[in-house]
Amino acid sequence: MKTKTRNVSLPVELHGEIQKRVRSGRYGNASDVVRAGLRALLREEMADAYHQFRDIMATLPRNPITPEIEQDVERLMKAGRRDEANREPLNRGK
Repeated sequence: MKTKTRNVSLPVELHGEIQKRVRSGRYGNASDVVRAGLRALLREEMADAYHQFRDIMATLPRNPITPEIEQDVERLMKAGRRDEANREPLNRGK
């Protein structure tokens, strides 16, 4: 797998948490800890998206979809995308 190097600034507390995990032997180095954390974040975001999908699917009618229902679903999807786009990234500017 091709890798890229990235410098990251961390508060002292998070740096200490990384070091603790490396010292425990569970992770080989700080990069392993950061990669594991990013993977966990991706899983969490995927779970959120799945729950949104499940909630939308639960509201869909069991009967054939009419043009009006199709328009309502499209409106809800667009609103969800707008909400997602307007969300601030975590710790932006910190």
